[in-house]
Amino acid sequence: MIIEAFKVDKTTAKLTLSGRLDTINAPMLERKIKQWGDEITELVLDFAELEYISSMGLRILLQAYKTMKEKNEKMVIINMQDSVREVFEMTGFLKLMVEEEKFVVIRKNQPGCIELSFNGEMLPENVSMVKAELSEIKNQMSEEQVKIILDMENLKFTLPEAIKLLSDVINETEWKGRELYIHNVSNDLRNDFIKEKIGSLLVN
Repeated sequence: MIIEAFKVDKTTAKLTLSGRLDTINAPMLERKIKQWGDEITELVLDFAELEYISSMGLRILLQAYKTMKEKNEKMVIINMQDSVREVFEMTGFLKLMVEEEKFVVIRKNQPGCIELSFNGEMLPENVSMVKAELSEIKNQMSEEQVKIILDMENLKFTLPEAIKLLSDVINETEWKGRELYIHNVSNDLRNDFIKEKIGSLLVN
């Protein structure tokens, strides 16, 4: 299993899990969850690439959830695959621990290109999810030439304020070797993207 850990902002951290969370590597997850101590008040666990979870992994997650809740802190699980979701449903953990996001960013890594697909409703408060992904890509690949595609095909709703924040995030996370394009923007939203000076990135 691979766990990528980084801070989204001063009080929020994110763990991206890939592979199998079994009894052998469950202690690694426990260490990663605890590494920030009291620095954070929210922890986001991205399960988009997690294929399997054992009972030990579930116990560690439940303990972390209870500990954070006691301190009025928040732990959120997003992007859960069906096979993992079934385990959470069978154990009764799904309703307790999983937040159904109205907006989800799905990342697909391809040779020379990274695609971020936006699903659902993009509101100002969740543009931070886009910032987290773009910041992580920059941290990992700022010495490389990379093409990034932001795919809006499954974006059902957004607000002008969210598009303005998205424009700021795109500029803040830029580096010399990055090419960024925005695909599949609806006709209703095109003018808002142009207004925020990112119309030149639109490709249909």
